[in-house]
Amino acid sequence: MPNRIIKDSICRSESYKSLSLFQRDFFIRLIVTVDDYGRYDARPSILKAQLYPLEGTTVATIESTLKAMATLGIVSLYSVGGRQYLQLTSW
Repeated sequence: MPNRIIKDSICRSESYKSLSLFQRDFFIRLIVTVDDYGRYDARPSILKAQLYPLEGTTVATIESTLKAMATLGIVSLYSVGGRQYLQLTSW
């Protein structure tokens, strides 16, 4: 798992401020999980297993969080070969 430094500018981000507390937590966990290009598998079951392995977070919560983040432009969702992926847009 890569080590990442989160800049203090996140505290002044309007899109980050627009997220719920769970969505903010999801975003931070995503930052430390994505590859060097800010990309990762966007299948909710995979995200649940990777980001919340010991917690009772539901796949539906992950799906709604991804949609909210995509609407705000924080992540870009796309598919390759029928598989869903995400990319952090400000990577």
